[in-house]
Amino acid sequence: MRMPDEADLAFLFEGDREGLNRFIEKHTERLKRGELNDIRSMAEEYTIEEQIPIVFAFVFAATVDWREYDEDIVRLFGKRLPDEQVEVETIEEGLLVTYNGTPHTVKLTFSGKDRYITIRSFNEMVKPNYEFRLFEGSYLSDTHDFLGLRTDTWEALEKRYPAKVAKLFRVVDAELDFP
Repeated sequence: MRMPDEADLAFLFEGDREGLNRFIEKHTERLKRGELNDIRSMAEEYTIEEQIPIVFAFVFAATVDWREYDEDIVRLFGKRLPDEQVEVETIEEGLLVTYNGTPHTVKLTFSGKDRYITIRSFNEMVKPNYEFRLFEGSYLSDTHDFLGLRTDTWEALEKRYPAKVAKLFRVVDAELDFP
């Protein structure tokens, strides 16, 4: 799975209607037919500023349902990291995640809280190279969208677009969970 390039990120933070059309054309293959229909109907309900992060997430987000299996979350996030090796298996305590050859145990509670235990644990494993953040617009949903980027890319975006990054994304911290 590809990560967004500079043009994609510029679209997310500086995009307009024309940019949205170019983005959709560029990523038509990655946008499923149903998503293209959703995009068309969104134009009637949402402003362009609201549409841009939604369409961007259709292409680049790792979407986690609150009922997702934890090992599937690890696989989903792992696919978003180019050139990284991620393996996962279920063990008695929870998960054994091997990241670039190093094993990590993720202790689970076998409750609904496990989704974010898994997400926080995976985020810690991939730092300092990568970080996943929550698309703020998905927070009140039963599915949460995450964007994984290189840490230095997040730092550059925060420097260039501090208010917009804070508005669009939420850092995965100890308090974050499904509402």
